[in-house]
Amino acid sequence: MGVATGEPLTRLLEGLGAEPPTRVGLPEVQAVEAAADLYMRMDLARGGTAAIAMARGSLEWAVKLQDRPMFEPTRERLCSAIGLLADRMGWATYDQGQMERAARLLTFALDSAARGADRDLRAHTMLDLSVAFADMGRPRDAVEILRLALGDERISSAERANVHAVAARHCASAGDRAGGLRHIGLAEEALAREEPAVAPDWARHITVSPGHHDSALGLALFQLGDDVRARERLAAALDRLGESRTRTGLRCLTRLAVLRIREGDRDTGTEQARRAVMLAEGVCSTRVTRDLRMMIDGVRQCGMHELARELTGSLTPV
Repeated sequence: MGVATGEPLTRLLEGLGAEPPTRVGLPEVQAVEAAADLYMRMDLARGGTAAIAMARGSLEWAVKLQDRPMFEPTRERLCSAIGLLADRMGWATYDQGQMERAARLLTFALDSAARGADRDLRAHTMLDLSVAFADMGRPRDAVEILRLALGDERISSAERANVHAVAARHCASAGDRAGGLRHIGLAEEALAREEPAVAPDWARHITVSPGHHDSALGLALFQLGDDVRARERLAAALDRLGESRTRTGLRCLTRLAVLRIREGDRDTGTEQARRAVMLAEGVCSTRVTRDLRMMIDGVRQCGMHELARELTGSLTPV
């Protein structure tokens, strides 16, 4: 790990379990940033127990730093680093199905991010918190959270497009199709500005990574019932997503399988559905598990009961 990220992470690892320094400077902040960067470069789809343990230890050490004296610009940067690491841990916790714990972590992450200068991070943390709210049966509250995020004119066009896409999904869950399609249009407008370069460094792992916006828009369009545009976006996402986006790729693939079968291309849809079940083996994600069951329900609703039984029997408990 030291080779991968250099001296900052080495400094953090040496400090874990020890008392934090009497005064915090740039090296300590860089150590927390290096830990967050390393954590984001790991694919946690298969569990990531060691990565999560490392992140938890790093976060505990970083929080202790906040009690030490430092210059205000250093404190702002530290708050953003802590917010990012807490957000990523909160998102992983959410994906494991621990909703209440995830909500607490994401709320802490938002509080820390709000004290920093990174406005994209604040917006993205609000986005992650909104997804937890939506999955707890509160999609209208989730939309309101994102309206607050979008009120900040300082966020980049890349993150603004991302927030609009997820807001569209929440609108669909709340039964507001017109509102959802309006958010889709606003997301596409933001993407047309072509300003990804102003996004922060961490966004290269998420918001500005290849295929991310296609997947976010495809998921929303699928939920809004716009099948043609959903298929185009989801297919584009699968072509571009990197190997580390295992769960996102599966979320796209399950929906594409349903769309193909709905359109009458049963051979392609069947192949994609079987591939989704195979690729999901050993993946630790409550979202992917729900998506697989949604896919099977979609297959069944299209009258392919034998395939639905086959897919159900092939699911591997995680």
